Amino acid sequence: MGLEAALGELGTLYTVARSFAALQARAEAELLPRTTALSRKLRTLLRTAQLTADEIDAAAQEILALRAQWLRELGQLRASAVYQKALAAMAHDEQTTLARLLPLIFAGLSLATPAPDLFFPVSASSSRRRPGSSPFVSAPDCASTIRRALDEGLVPDAAGAEWWERELPSLGCTATPAALDTPVSLRLAAADVAVAVFRVADDPSYRVFTPRLRAPFAVVLAIEATDEWWNAYADSYHVFRNALQQELAARGLTVSLVDLSAAEDTEPRCSPS
Repeated sequence: MGLEAALGELGTLYTVARSFAALQARAEAELLPRTTALSRKLRTLLRTAQLTADEIDAAAQEILALRAQWLRELGQLRASAVYQKALAAMAHDEQTTLARLLPLIFAGLSLATPAPDLFFPVSASSSRRRPGSSPFVSAPDCASTIRRALDEGLVPDAAGAEWWERELPSLGCTATPAALDTPVSLRLAAADVAVAVFRVADDPSYRVFTPRLRAPFAVVLAIEATDEWWNAYADSYHVFRNALQQELAARGLTVSLVDLSAAEDTEPRCSPS
């Protein structure tokens, strides 16, 4: 179990390393093959009952050496001038500098020019998806979350244990509400996008790097929800949607309704409520 966990950590380091432009090629050419070969060898030894104490010790030493090497590689990248300048730019929300530096740091990241309309998800989930309890927050709670986001801005999640999870975090968004896994979203019109917007290779979503995004968001609700949990719950999505509209109206907010089945990638068909 210890070797399995250690190999899992190497897999995490591989994923992290390949996300950085300066380390991507070496992670693919060096770390991945060695991790894969180690895993294959250990599985073979275990299957053939040849996983002796000496083999376990040798594998553990190789895993520790690889771990130390790639933690050093990541540490050197973190200490680089480019990364540190980007870190300072992030702290001061210097979007022009971030637009220039971030594609040099993150693999597959490129500036989206011009930026499309952006849709940011608002979760309606209560994180209690089990029979007998509501899997969704109440309409008043959801409306309060939206009001707070509009008042205070959106903040990226930077609560990870590792520096690569905490530093240079981003907000994820899409160019259409249909690409989100929630029927509730905040729309930022392209004309109002005053931050650098990035594409990620092989990913339909977009990224915005900022400590806090304050913008003239509009509230968007799907006419129909695609989450099957709404069908399994006693109160339908329509009940929630109508109650949420009322709660938002009481807070001085208007809503646009969008038909997700008809939404285009760049021009969703929205209608004011």
